[in-house]
Amino acid sequence: MKNKLRKNYTAIKAGDLILTEQPFAFILSSKEKGIRCDNCLQRCKVLKCSGCQFVHYCGKVCQRDAWSDHKWECANLKRVSPKIIPDGARMLAKIINRIQRSDGASYKAFYSATSFRMWKDLMSHYSDLKADKKRMDHFTSLCVVLFEFLKDLSLPNTVELMGLYGRMIINSFTILDMDMNSIGTGIYIAASIIDHSCDPNAVATFDGKTINIRAIKDMPYLDWKQIRISYIDLMKTPYERQMELLENYYFLCQCDRCMDENHIKYEHAAKCLNTKCDNPINIIWKENLLLVKNPEPKVENKVTNGEDHVENGVNCEKIDGELNDLVRCDECGTKFSEERIEMFVKSMEFSEVHLSNMKETSVAYVDICKFCLERQEGVLHPLNVLYAQTLDNAFDALIQVQLWEMACVYAEKLLPCFRFYYGNYHPLVGLLHMKYGKILLYKMDLKGALHQFKCAKKIIKITHGERHPLYKEHLLPAIDQAIIESA
Repeated sequence: MKNKLRKNYTAIKAGDLILTEQPFAFILSSKEKGIRCDNCLQRCKVLKCSGCQFVHYCGKVCQRDAWSDHKWECANLKRVSPKIIPDGARMLAKIINRIQRSDGASYKAFYSATSFRMWKDLMSHYSDLKADKKRMDHFTSLCVVLFEFLKDLSLPNTVELMGLYGRMIINSFTILDMDMNSIGTGIYIAASIIDHSCDPNAVATFDGKTINIRAIKDMPYLDWKQIRISYIDLMKTPYERQMELLENYYFLCQCDRCMDENHIKYEHAAKCLNTKCDNPINIIWKENLLLVKNPEPKVENKVTNGEDHVENGVNCEKIDGELNDLVRCDECGTKFSEERIEMFVKSMEFSEVHLSNMKETSVAYVDICKFCLERQEGVLHPLNVLYAQTLDNAFDALIQVQLWEMACVYAEKLLPCFRFYYGNYHPLVGLLHMKYGKILLYKMDLKGALHQFKCAKKIIKITHGERHPLYKEHLLPAIDQAIIESA
């Protein structure tokens, strides 16, 4: 299927679709097996492939559409059954098959009328991979699986195979459903031209396996060298984002957002004790804590007579070594006692531990979130990243257990956090407004529901477009229902 392209010389408005592309290779995540179609990725009633008994399709149309890609793996999946092929090995096998047996080596993915990329144009970061023990171990384990799985294919030599592996892991997109949950992985060669920024001017969304790139900011014309999307979740400190990008993509992000001191000062901030003051208070709560990594620091971390002590971008006057003399609001002058400082430190430590535990288990517990929030309220700044992450986990957990009243309270507090970390036009911000609106509609707060739906509509219209199922099949009917109920 030919990519849908945007002409380079036309002005770009927020919401404009600048690229639509089908995957070069893709897989449905194994955790979605049996509940989604392996071809269209829709969540529906599915039937097993009669051959391999592994993949599932929603009907004969999808089965026929997928056959050219599936026929080679069908026999191999059947042969190795009941062993389950890891997602990474299956994805790499699909890439190898397309390059060796199909049009993979010559395939051109156009991102403009005359400009295209090919598989060989993708970066493999070969030297970085060789120095990355974790990924070399993963590569070695995949090779063992591939040798057993692809007995009918002549595998590339180790150097070539490692180049394929590198291109796969560096250029893969996580395919997301309408709720922004991961459901698969795809290689989109044209879309891979787009670089990362923590303050992007475009966004990638999915309709099944189709990727859509839309502008979220106005631009005078389409310049692919200036188009940026976010590769990662943005609700983290700059240092955490930098380390994630460095570990996964081998570059240190130094975008304007990461270097913005006005943004950084909120991310681990305490709340001012003066209830009329919103100024963030920076308190050193962990030894050697970094909020941003700057390869060329402008200020040396030295302590000299008559000079400020600078640590992690926070200026603190060191007077007699007493901690309670270090911290005061530079806006209203309110001073923090040693007891209040200790309360902040304990709250940050407590929150960090429990957020880490919930991340590892992929489960957010209502009681734990509420306990964390009780310790955070009035102590952490309302835009503190740990407070924001706790609210996010709590909101999702409350929806799962259908505690709507408390979910509304947390949604109201979460909205400014989402806008601060994700920006005004981000799919997650639109989804939060939409979820909040649906809860208010259920509670028959029709005025509140319509307001949230109106906010969601403004955002989703730009991030997803009016033809996306999220907009036309979920948001618009919810708005209609709220209007009817109001009549």
